[in-house]
Amino acid sequence: MSIGERLRIARTTRGLTQEALANLVQTPLTQGAIAHIEGGRSESSRHIVWIAAALHVRAEWLVTGKGEMFEEPWPWPSISRSAVAELPSHVQEDISDYIQLKLNKHARKADETGPDA
Repeated sequence: MSIGERLRIARTTRGLTQEALANLVQTPLTQGAIAHIEGGRSESSRHIVWIAAALHVRAEWLVTGKGEMFEEPWPWPSISRSAVAELPSHVQEDISDYIQLKLNKHARKADETGPDA
């Protein structure tokens, strides 16, 4: 599958026209540019990263087809990813340990009471 085919799949999955997608991209882009990529006439667009961001798909998937199509949603919208990324590594490890503790506790509870716990 080509970049163009993956782009068309991602765009239609999001319910966007070529023009609507072009308008969402952060850098100036035209509907014609989207059509060129989808049609296979432009396999190496410098706008791919911005197109992927506008579609909320992984740029690696869009370019290579490898991995998952969609970015993983951030489960805590009130906490910015960058704030977490800027924490010292030992604090990030503490947060990871706490999450793992909660996951283990939930799994034990589900085992005891059934899957609907």
